[in-house]
Amino acid sequence: MAKIVFTVLWAGVVIAVNSMLDDFIWAEYLSTFALGGIYAFTVDKVPGPRAKSTQEGPRL
Repeated sequence: MAKIVFTVLWAGVVIAVNSMLDDFIWAEYLSTFALGGIYAFTVDKVPGPRAKSTQEGPRL
């Protein structure tokens, strides 16, 4: 649930930054790329439900 909340809030940040840079197309592209990279590194740090690891079959 925390990752969903974080993603929605981060989308708000991206929208706000892009709306401030409305007259500068290159700055919008650059900020979207930079914020996307920051999101990719940060979202892994947000606690969320732990995925069950797949169990390996019997070894032969």
